[in-house]
Amino acid sequence: MNLRMAHGLNEEEIGTYTKIITTNVFSIAEYKSNAKRKMSSFTHKHEAYEFIIPFNTIPLMHYENAIYIGEVGYCYPVNPNVMHGIEFDLDSNLIDIVIDIKYLDEIKKELGFENKYFYTRFLVSKELITFIQIYVITKNEELIKKIVSTLINDGLSLDKDARKPDKKYFTNMNESIIYMMNNYLDPDLTIEDISKHSNYTYTYFTKAFKRYMGDTPINHLNKLRLSKAKELMKNKSLSLEQIAKMSGYKTQSNFSEAFKRIVGISPIEYRKKYL
Repeated sequence: MNLRMAHGLNEEEIGTYTKIITTNVFSIAEYKSNAKRKMSSFTHKHEAYEFIIPFNTIPLMHYENAIYIGEVGYCYPVNPNVMHGIEFDLDSNLIDIVIDIKYLDEIKKELGFENKYFYTRFLVSKELITFIQIYVITKNEELIKKIVSTLINDGLSLDKDARKPDKKYFTNMNESIIYMMNNYLDPDLTIEDISKHSNYTYTYFTKAFKRYMGDTPINHLNKLRLSKAKELMKNKSLSLEQIAKMSGYKTQSNFSEAFKRIVGISPIEYRKKYL
């Protein structure tokens, strides 16, 4: 198959990528958002593996019947022949990697992961980013196997899918999600404020949101803020206190508590290990 075509719905949309490098087994595309031209929302499937690495938050992504947020610092794998895509026009920077199914499965077998399945997102390692950066500059095809091996080793250590399919499509949910996305940096934003944009009562909204997104509204709000924080943490001149306030948290302690609870490690540990 033409791996290049797996990056989008059609050639016109694929043309919005800043850079694409394609071989017979591996294709990598860099997308930088452009106010004048955005990739339209779409869903599709293909006979290849795909790995999406956001550098800004992607508000809503699709994976089969699941709808979820694409957070900074994570890689999102897509298994072959699974319907996936984006809910809104793409306004985020990302790296998109597409890999031939036979090529990846052969390396899975070599590494002892023959019967393993990519279930859910995983943290992006420094090693993976380094290999990608060097490959994009040098186009040295010897690095392809290193990139693929790193994706396999990092991505197949998890066996629980965090993407929960919605049981019912809630027509009013998108308005509240958009409102949250546009206002999450406001430290005074409340779930009650957000619920008013759904035309549901507060109680019904929280239940509907959980079924639609597979997560509570407060957790989703925290994920948006922490995704922004991880983006800001790349700037070493910013303190954690500054990052907390710039991410929508009133205090550094609230930020650190949420970061440790949701990401699994402290902001200091994350900065050392992944940045």
